[in-house]
Amino acid sequence: MRRALLPLLLAVLGLAGAGIATWSLHRAATATLQRATEERLRGAGTTAARTLEQPGFQPDAGWLRAVVEANGLEGAFLLDPRLHVVLEPSGSPDAPVDLLRIDVGRVRRALAGEPSVSIGWAIGDARVAAAYLPVRRSGMVDRVLVLEGGEAYAARQADLDRALHLGWLLSACAAVLTALVAAGWAAAEKRQSALATRAARGAAVAQLAATVAHEVRNPLTVISGTVELMQERGRGRLAERDVGALEDILGEVERLETLTHDFLDLSSDRPLDGHDLEVTSLLDDAARAARAATGLNIEVSAGPGLHVQGDGGRLRQVFLNLVTNAARAGAHRVQFQAAADGARIRLDVADDGPGIPEAIRRRLFEPFATTREDGNGLGLAVSRRIVERHGGSLALLATGPGATFRIELPRVQVREEG
Repeated sequence: MRRALLPLLLAVLGLAGAGIATWSLHRAATATLQRATEERLRGAGTTAARTLEQPGFQPDAGWLRAVVEANGLEGAFLLDPRLHVVLEPSGSPDAPVDLLRIDVGRVRRALAGEPSVSIGWAIGDARVAAAYLPVRRSGMVDRVLVLEGGEAYAARQADLDRALHLGWLLSACAAVLTALVAAGWAAAEKRQSALATRAARGAAVAQLAATVAHEVRNPLTVISGTVELMQERGRGRLAERDVGALEDILGEVERLETLTHDFLDLSSDRPLDGHDLEVTSLLDDAARAARAATGLNIEVSAGPGLHVQGDGGRLRQVFLNLVTNAARAGAHRVQFQAAADGARIRLDVADDGPGIPEAIRRRLFEPFATTREDGNGLGLAVSRRIVERHGGSLALLATGPGATFRIELPRVQVREEG
C-alpha cells in the first residue's frame, strides 16, 4: 500500500512544484508587463499634456489624431471640469462624456493635479489601459487628457496567460511522468538489491532532470517570443525605461534557459564536441570571456605545446563558472596556470578572494550546495560533471589564501609537422 502511495505523492508534489514555478514566472512577467504598459502610457500622456500647456498652442483634432497614431492608442480625448468632451480625434463636440468610458474617480484626481494610470479598466468585454493627465494653464488645472490603450495594450497579457496555461499543462505532464518514474522505482525495489535500486534511482533522477529541462524550454520560448515581438512593434516608440523593463524579462528568461542547460549537463544529455585544443589558446579565450562577464583582472600562464582533446565551449564554461564564483565571493584577481604532469595537464584557477568556508567544503560539488541566497548551487556540480566527461577531474586545493581549483585533463601528444 505504501509503495502504491509513493508514486501518487510524488506526482502531486511534482505538479505542485512545477505549477508554483510556472505561476511565479507568469506573475513576474505580468507585473513587468503592467509596469511597462503603465510607463508607456504615462510617458505618452505626459508629453502630450506638456504640449497642451505651452503658451499659445491651439490643439485641434488633427493634432490629437497624430498623438493616437504615434503611440498606438485606441483613443484619446480632452475633458473639462464639467466632464464634457471638448476635443477628440473626430472633432470638438463639447458634449458630456459617456461615463462608462471613464473612471470618474481618476478624472477627479487629475483635476486635483494628480496623474494616474488605470490598468484593467473594462468597457464591456474589452479591457482598456487608460492614462489620466492634468493639463495646467495659467497655473490651474482646467482640462484632463485621457489616453486609451485599448486591446492593443492588453494583447500581450493574453499571450502571457496562454503561456501560463501551457506551463500548467506541462506541469501536469511532468507530474504524470514523475508518477511513472516513481512507479518504476517501486517495482525495481522488489526485484533488485539496495545497491541496484539506488543506481536505478540515480539514473531516473538524471533522466527526469533532462526531461524537465526540455519541457521547461517550451513556455520560456513562448515568453521570449512574446517580449521580442513587443520590442519589435514598439521600436522607436518605447521609452528608455520601457525598453529596460522588456530587457529585464528577456534577461530572466535567459537565466532560466541557462538553468535548463545546467540540468542537461548534470544528466549528461548534451553530447560533447571532440576537438584538439591548444591549452594556451583555450585559456586566453576563457580569460577574455570571463573578463567581459565579471570585470576581474585575469592572468594566464601556460607552458608551450600543451594540448587536450575536448569540447572547447564546455571547457570555457567551466572556467567562466569558476571565475564568476570568485567574483561573487569578492575576488579582484584570478590566475590561470597550466603545466604538464606526465600524461595529464594541470589547470589551476586561483583567486585572491576570501576562500571557501569550511562548513561547505565537504559538499561543495553537490547539486544545490551554495552559500549565496541568490545561488542555485549547480555551477560547480555542472563544472565537475563536464570535466569528468572529458576524462578528467576537478577539485578544490587546500592551499590558501583565496581559493584554488585544480582541473586535470588527459594530455594529447601532437606530432610536429616538418
